[in-house]
Amino acid sequence: MENKKTFIKYLVIVLVIIGGLGVLGKLQDRVSSEENSEDGKSRNDFFEVNNMMGGSKKEYNFTEMKGGIINCVMGGAEIDLTKANLKKGASIDVFLMMGGAKITVPKDWNIVLDTNNIMGDSKDHNAEDAVEDESKTLKIKGTVIMGGLEVIRY
Repeated sequence: MENKKTFIKYLVIVLVIIGGLGVLGKLQDRVSSEENSEDGKSRNDFFEVNNMMGGSKKEYNFTEMKGGIINCVMGGAEIDLTKANLKKGASIDVFLMMGGAKITVPKDWNIVLDTNNIMGDSKDHNAEDAVEDESKTLKIKGTVIMGGLEVIRY
């Protein structure tokens, strides 16, 4: 009887680990369409950052940024978009759980924050310095749970 309980306990642990790895695999597969540029490299002007209990610092200089995905669980991400050009209708999906993200954008971009904050915060620093140009609007949407999202204009 004792061996059966031990077996069931370890089986449940293994199933939870396999389920967690499956979720992480699904997060990686969210970007599926790729276009090739002249030099043969993937160039779909879309970024994806996934951090779990870690951090990353990335800089993107897209010719026409379509959007991105930021997923941080107990980790953080710093995204620099100051050298990127924005495509009309671009959006970034965020999921931050006990983690944070800092997105740096040019001063002439309009930012629309549409996040659900649960014991967390989303802030657009220097929003009063923005130039009203409707063609340069970036929508940031998603969920922030016990974390923080900040947008800095530079």
